Amino acid sequence: MKNNIKVALLSPITHSIPPIGYGPWELIVYNLAESLVHLGVDVTLFATKKTTTSAKLEYIVDTPLSEVNQKLHASFSQKHIAYVLSQSKRFDIIHNHFNIHPVLSAKTIRTPMVTTLHGSACEKVNDLHYKQCKSENFISISFAERKFMPNLNYIGNVYNGLDFTKYTVKSKKGEYFIFSGRIVKDKGILSAIEFAQQTKIPLKILGIITDQQFFDTSVSPHIDNKLITFLGNLPTSQVVILLQNAIATLCFVEWDEPFGLSALDSLANEAIKRLNEVQKIDSAQCSTSARLKFSQEIMAQNYLQCYFKLLKK
Repeated sequence: MKNNIKVALLSPITHSIPPIGYGPWELIVYNLAESLVHLGVDVTLFATKKTTTSAKLEYIVDTPLSEVNQKLHASFSQKHIAYVLSQSKRFDIIHNHFNIHPVLSAKTIRTPMVTTLHGSACEKVNDLHYKQCKSENFISISFAERKFMPNLNYIGNVYNGLDFTKYTVKSKKGEYFIFSGRIVKDKGILSAIEFAQQTKIPLKILGIITDQQFFDTSVSPHIDNKLITFLGNLPTSQVVILLQNAIATLCFVEWDEPFGLSALDSLANEAIKRLNEVQKIDSAQCSTSARLKFSQEIMAQNYLQCYFKLLKK
């Protein structure tokens, strides 16, 4: 089967594509679109107007949800999903990255739809929807993710992929650790802060605050801009530089993480008792190992195989 199948990528519209800072789902959709186009696939990306892509771009919503009044979110989302479904006849495959809601309408169209969960199956509020749609086509981003919803019809498992050309390996370690991710308790930020306080090694915190009360009461009191520094939601280019010069990334997640992108940015080390081993880690070897499994090119090839599998059915 040739690669010139027509694929519609139904993207989330919370952040711009590619995202300026935080926006993991949008980043993966962007990387997938770029790599599929490179493979010769006819890709149409349905996102917002605030999108840069090598694929064909179509939109009905101008502004990402993160930049508009929250009261408009549901309306904008419904318009976005409805528009993509209305164009379904033009495509061989619709690849949904917009959570469970488009799947509820999968049987109203003839074009096969496949959905990447991106960890959303852990959201118990949608349990009934998943049970109603369990026979539809799903792709997990890790086998651990399937534990949230083990009874879904999984047609494949595809790991997330990054653009490794943006990452330059430096053999010399820096003098600080990094915590990168959403600022919520479950991501283990308090453990990272405790680690820094016990080792007396500075910690730089990068990420978007999604639980303001938790940040104000539990994180902010530790920030002194000496040992603990909060740098906020930085552009990817700045994050990469900080990662290059860090000792390591601290990943002390306190929930069943289906696939944390921050762990791809830097292969995580263990805790205090293994601190002396960090300097012995071969950064180039880590990068090579990650590239072989988690590049956007490998991700696109694996998704393409899932498309072919679905079309043959």
